[in-house]
Amino acid sequence: MKMNKVLPVLTAAALLAGASMNVAADDSKELRLAWSKDIQTMDVHKTTDNYQIPLSVFDRLLEVQVNDDGSTELVKSIVDDYSVSDDGLVYSFTLRDGILFSDGSALTSEDVEATFNRMFTLPESVQTDFTTCIKGAQAILDGKADSLEGFHITDDLHFEITLEEPFAGFLSVLATPTCCIMSKDNLEEAGDDFGQVPEKTIGSGAYKVTEWIRNDSVTLERNPNYWGEPGSAEKVVIKVYPEPASMNMAFQAGDIDILDCDFIDASIISSTYETAYADKMIAINRLGSYFMVTNNAVSPMNDVRVRKAIQMALDRESMISALFNGMGTLIDGIYPAGSIGFTEANQGWLKYDPEGAKALLKEAGYENGFDLELSENANASSNVKNVLQIIEQNLQAVGINAHIESYDESSWIAERKTGNMASFVGVWTLDYNDPSNIIDVFYGTPESTRGRSINYADTDVMGRVIAARAIIDEDERLAEYAALEKKIVEEDAAWVPLFSLQHRYVLSDKIEKFVPHWAGYSDFNILGVTLK
Repeated sequence: MKMNKVLPVLTAAALLAGASMNVAADDSKELRLAWSKDIQTMDVHKTTDNYQIPLSVFDRLLEVQVNDDGSTELVKSIVDDYSVSDDGLVYSFTLRDGILFSDGSALTSEDVEATFNRMFTLPESVQTDFTTCIKGAQAILDGKADSLEGFHITDDLHFEITLEEPFAGFLSVLATPTCCIMSKDNLEEAGDDFGQVPEKTIGSGAYKVTEWIRNDSVTLERNPNYWGEPGSAEKVVIKVYPEPASMNMAFQAGDIDILDCDFIDASIISSTYETAYADKMIAINRLGSYFMVTNNAVSPMNDVRVRKAIQMALDRESMISALFNGMGTLIDGIYPAGSIGFTEANQGWLKYDPEGAKALLKEAGYENGFDLELSENANASSNVKNVLQIIEQNLQAVGINAHIESYDESSWIAERKTGNMASFVGVWTLDYNDPSNIIDVFYGTPESTRGRSINYADTDVMGRVIAARAIIDEDERLAEYAALEKKIVEEDAAWVPLFSLQHRYVLSDKIEKFVPHWAGYSDFNILGVTLK
């Protein structure tokens, strides 16, 4: 499956079939959504949780498109064109002409520059992690500069961003909520009211906030100056329902049009929605995965045959069925299903084979098994703890004396960082849609693999992981990431893949189409909703 194209001049709005245009306001054009709690701010630089409003009110240079087959790819948004220098350091952008903020002012290169500078100069900013690759970003954070050395404006529509070192995943970073583009003038005029007062928080996106009643509701209406096709809904009311029971009742009473199953008790989902509303439920892959770590430096897991036996001993389908009601997808590699970098070529090879696992253990000299501690973070989710219990049972079934040992969170983290933890279960969700966001973290350097208690020993592979960041040709880059995945997981058994879960929603009769956020967030761009 190919998922690595950057499509020409497409927008999130253009991807939606049947969006309504210039229709007189009526109840049929009002979209009603629900939150389990109120947001704290509409300022994306001050939050890593409240993304619903920024995704719909602001634009980004690029967007991530979710295709009908579940794959994802980057598409242009307010960028008309871009290019990357041969050395992978300089990104040159051309903005679309005629883009306006909701107050009628023009969006220019100065607004983009002000946005990126603010990420690092705003004292309360929590959005610096993925953009420190820009030249001069660290100097601002260190108090040695007050603007980005790597941002250069040519004119109102043209600018360049220079990186400290080549990083092809930078384009995917630009499509995250972190990089919502703000108005320079609005930021200066609004001051501390930005993100708190609707009329002082403007963007160029398809919607604008017209009312925010704390702990009750937020109301959005179409941005009349929006540059793309207008959203299907003319008005959007997002109401706060703190109790799952009240949200459940509101949906069944017709007061909510999209019900997020994450906010409802699992028992209600299985007893009510999976039966009476089965034809109204949709699901999207969460771009994250459950995995198991086996420490390559701890005997006998320093034997690849033992590691492969552990891979084969795990009944992953039973985990999905028993713990998650079947709402998951087996993953045979590092990259989650639907993400950029995921390839079918690396799927399907790992089978549940307890007899084959026993044979490998016998071949390695462990016919009578061995002791293995499965370290558990006491503060881990019940899902992780339940997965660990099944893993314990599966390993015991092939003769490995696996036992769960629980630690308080600080002790668990400290022990993992020493590189001495024998085994644990982890969950990783992509922050930006690129293979580098996961493989770099676990296999980029000896320090990173030791800090995760993997202790992968192939430094040549680590060198390739870092070198892949600088590959400019996208087909070549993703082919290398696929080769690295195959080497690490299938050949070296240095990663025990488990599964990805799905995020489910229930739709009212009013919804024609709904495209959730590409990463499976509860927050999404309202342009992804088409009303009947």
